[in-house]
Amino acid sequence: MRAVSSSRGFSLVELLTVMAVLGILAAIIIPTMGGARNSADRAATKAQFSQWAAAMELYRQEYGFYPDIAIDGRIDMDRFAAELTGRTLAGASVRGSGTWGNRKGLSFYTLAAADLDETGRQLVDAFGNTDIAVRVDSNRDSRIDDSDTGTWVAVDGFEAAGLSPLSLPGAVPAGGVRAGVVFYSAGRGRDDTDLVLSWR
Repeated sequence: MRAVSSSRGFSLVELLTVMAVLGILAAIIIPTMGGARNSADRAATKAQFSQWAAAMELYRQEYGFYPDIAIDGRIDMDRFAAELTGRTLAGASVRGSGTWGNRKGLSFYTLAAADLDETGRQLVDAFGNTDIAVRVDSNRDSRIDDSDTGTWVAVDGFEAAGLSPLSLPGAVPAGGVRAGVVFYSAGRGRDDTDLVLSWR
């Protein structure tokens, strides 16, 4: 006697059902993963801003004033490197230089790969933004407000330009931000709600 082999494949209905279930699962999981990525990038950017602020406080303790790392309220990479790392972007020491306030050439911060874009010439946040704003408590009253030098400049994001903490309700309290140094960037860059603020 011959054994009868029974080979049964999947029917079209079964295959379509499996594909529909996989599609539903993908629709649930993919946005969740995007949200998790956004949260991780926000946390990394805030940690980065915290490290930069700590370096600026160390600089102030050494020299009695905050370093000038910005042009028109936005971080300038050449200034950031010279003032906080004690070296120019080309790697030369700024010790004894009359150009920079860090005349001792001290290193208050070490640039990491995550701080730089792929060219190594631009400072970036975890989202890849190069437009990063900074404000300092220039009059040393323990808050950053209109009595300090500079203004709350708008930053550009990937999808929107001119994002400002002043447009975000409650982001800048009426009495000013209680901090010595603050940083902010556009985050994902769609609108003002995407702003990453070091003080919130």
